[in-house]
Amino acid sequence: MKNKWFLGLLMASTVALSSSLANAAVVTGDINSDGGIDALDIVAMKSSLLGISTIGDTKVADLNGDGAVDAIDFALLKSYLLGNITKFPVDNVTPEEPVDPEDAWKQNVGKISLGNTITCTGKGVSVNGTTVNITAGGDFEVVGTLANGMIYVSTTERVKLRLNGCSITNSSGPAIFFQNVDKGFITIEKGTTNYLTDAKSYSAANSEAKAVISSNDDLEIKGAGTLYITGNYKHGIAGDDDIKIENGNIIIKSAPKDGIHCNDTIKITGGTLNITAASDCIDTDGDIIIEDGTLTLSAGDDGIHSELAMTLNGGTITVTKSYEGIEGKDVVTVNNGTINITANEDGLCAGKKLIINGGDIGILAGTDAYDSNGTITMTGGNAIIYGGRNPDGCADCDTNNFTITGGTLAAVGGCTSSPTANTSTQCSAVLSGPTSVNAVVSIKNSSGTEIFNFTAKKTGSTLLFTSPALLKGQTYTMYINGNSTRTFTTNSMVTVAGGSIFGGGWFPW
Repeated sequence: MKNKWFLGLLMASTVALSSSLANAAVVTGDINSDGGIDALDIVAMKSSLLGISTIGDTKVADLNGDGAVDAIDFALLKSYLLGNITKFPVDNVTPEEPVDPEDAWKQNVGKISLGNTITCTGKGVSVNGTTVNITAGGDFEVVGTLANGMIYVSTTERVKLRLNGCSITNSSGPAIFFQNVDKGFITIEKGTTNYLTDAKSYSAANSEAKAVISSNDDLEIKGAGTLYITGNYKHGIAGDDDIKIENGNIIIKSAPKDGIHCNDTIKITGGTLNITAASDCIDTDGDIIIEDGTLTLSAGDDGIHSELAMTLNGGTITVTKSYEGIEGKDVVTVNNGTINITANEDGLCAGKKLIINGGDIGILAGTDAYDSNGTITMTGGNAIIYGGRNPDGCADCDTNNFTITGGTLAAVGGCTSSPTANTSTQCSAVLSGPTSVNAVVSIKNSSGTEIFNFTAKKTGSTLLFTSPALLKGQTYTMYINGNSTRTFTTNSMVTVAGGSIFGGGWFPW
């Protein structure tokens, strides 16, 4: 009884002291909150265990992190004060990071198993006939075969579909429809092959959708697997907002309209895309940015079409068939990459500015290989391009500036716009073009050193040539199949020694 009376008196003084230190930092083991760990904390914990008093913050007394304050914690505190341990077990426990509200959807993990009977796990997933409805954000694996149905997403959260060896065919609409979503993600799981096919006509209930994979919101596709898309209605992939393709092996086997269609920005950062489309292979009302990837495109209209700006920073782009190869209605910028275009009409087209800063470019065009309704600016890159016969040309910018400050270009066609002498800093020459296919064209300096050569894939009466090796005030000779055809001296920034010119800027004759 005397011991309990003494403990109670001591505890009262401890509480009075702790109240004056209420703002002190919380320390594990500091039971009385006086800022340190000493014998008074032993007294405070013992008093609590005997039921004489209570501990205000039990977290500082739960020394082993098991969620309770008991004799084990008392023993740990004594061991700490005796120097047998230097920290408490709870100090080795890393607290769980709180879940970011924006990532809460990732906690809902489920699986959709397709077949004659569809089974689903995860919150917000249900089945109505052969339609899988997703009404909550989550990360869902999709496996199996659905012979006639779809996955329909309608939620304000984010949803990811992991295609893991699945096949979906729909006879009345799209295969996957993100009708409403904060952002839709499709991951093509590594090592798997997946197939998506839509209907030739959509039912009234699906009339809002536009493609095999259709999204009314942002859509991102990536993965290390293979996805085959067969479009029968309009597009292969369509989005009302942005579309980003990060990687994956994506084959759009057919599309009655566009292979990929978007209202905002299309960004491709990697992957392998093989697209066959009756209209454009890639089309948007916004911007197009291509960072990397391997694109093989066969189009009934344009290989790549943007109503706004287009920026090509890398990758390998091969347009095997098109009306116009690559077209941007605003500014088209090529910074890097390998680009090969076959086009019935124009090859690389810009509505306002065509800017070539780098890359390796090859074009076989029916009319103009380079075509700009505004200016052409060339600062780098290596290009061998072919346009049509006169009045079509190899490089056409009407009467606007054609500025050359770097890079190598051999452009063959019926005629060409002239580079603009007073804005260019690298010499160029307009010469007579090769008259036979497979002719070997070579240009050598006065010492007989070859500065450039190519084998003609197409004939043309005009050759526009520029290279950092073409220096002002020097004499050069052009050879075709080893025979000298023209010797010229670069007395000015633009030298005319054959061929035909239309439009372009001013230059001294």
